[in-house]
Amino acid sequence: MRNPREIVYDRFIKPFEGKETSNVGVELEFPLINTNGGDIDIPFVASIMDYIEEKGFSCVLFGVNGEKLFMENEKGDCLSFDNSYNNFEFSMMYGDSLLEIKRRFDSYYEMVQEYLARKNHALIGRGTNPNYKNISVNHTPFSTYNMVHEYLHKFAGTHGYNDFPAFMSSVQTHLDIPQSDIPKAYTLFCRLDFVRGLLFGNSPDFEGKGWRIFRDYLWENSGFGNCPCITGSIDRTFESVDDVIDFYLEKGMFNRIRDEKYEVFVPVPIKEYFLREDAREEDIECYLSFRNVELTSRGTLEVRSDCTQKEGRFFMPPAFNLGILNNMDEAEKALNSFFANCNITKTNSEMRKLVNECREEEIAPPYILDELCGQMIEIARKGLMERGKDEEVLLENEKP
Repeated sequence: MRNPREIVYDRFIKPFEGKETSNVGVELEFPLINTNGGDIDIPFVASIMDYIEEKGFSCVLFGVNGEKLFMENEKGDCLSFDNSYNNFEFSMMYGDSLLEIKRRFDSYYEMVQEYLARKNHALIGRGTNPNYKNISVNHTPFSTYNMVHEYLHKFAGTHGYNDFPAFMSSVQTHLDIPQSDIPKAYTLFCRLDFVRGLLFGNSPDFEGKGWRIFRDYLWENSGFGNCPCITGSIDRTFESVDDVIDFYLEKGMFNRIRDEKYEVFVPVPIKEYFLREDAREEDIECYLSFRNVELTSRGTLEVRSDCTQKEGRFFMPPAFNLGILNNMDEAEKALNSFFANCNITKTNSEMRKLVNECREEEIAPPYILDELCGQMIEIARKGLMERGKDEEVLLENEKP
């Protein structure tokens, strides 16, 4: 077997060879609720897949008992239940125009909402489920989700919400970048974690504490928080691809497949796991992480820490991220100036946590943070304008 460094390179770095800054992909998750406030009607909710099939989609992944869970069309767009029947996801095939992706999404979203309204159900724009106290886990019977469920219950965290993936939703942006830009882009988007929290935090907590991004707390204090380097913000500066590989070697493995079934185990850093006699190179395909910013095996930089937005704002986080990517030098300059002028010494994790808990005044005075957010929006807008695809209209309603 090859050494761990080669395994990591082939899985997470090699896919970026030949990439250019062009395409973007978006995954949008939404709480699926009973608008009367009670639990959802699972037979009714599950039946939407038959309706979606009638609209030209085909089932590409079934649940363990044959349930239709992932529906895909000829465009490559996928509609699915994510972890729970409480959470519905639109995984949009990547392309070179965010506006075109949104046009397709809008038609699917309207289709789903019209069907759900037949029995007082709906998708809503929030990062946490407002009906949490009155609903069930409503777990979807899919092998990967079953594995996650097993891990969270076998290696529980500190908050007691072991089934939290059933009650929260996010929007994830996949960005194409050249391999040579990985260190710079990775570092920049990690540093921007607190800014995106200020702009897109929309996950109220279940405990009445007034937190802005309860999703962060749930991930970082769950059993996954015990797995090295797979949750939360990243407090690193990457100068080279080798730095990135070093970081990935510290990330934890906690599952693998044997005899066509998942196994979960006490987390082990990648650099140690692939020196074990019972390890196989293909086990890297089971690597799963929930870090705020990730490099994926598909050759994308994935920004996965943004909350699902309210109606009319669904595509603002992807538009912001895409615009920043296309204007990285100016974004980096603005951030450096902010850090220097305000004498910021806090880590990315510390600032994101302060934003999460609505204590951002401990970073800088509110008016300065407002100015920074407004400046970053304008930088993103310029980046989108330079792409020449009219995508900047997706930021028009954004306010710092």
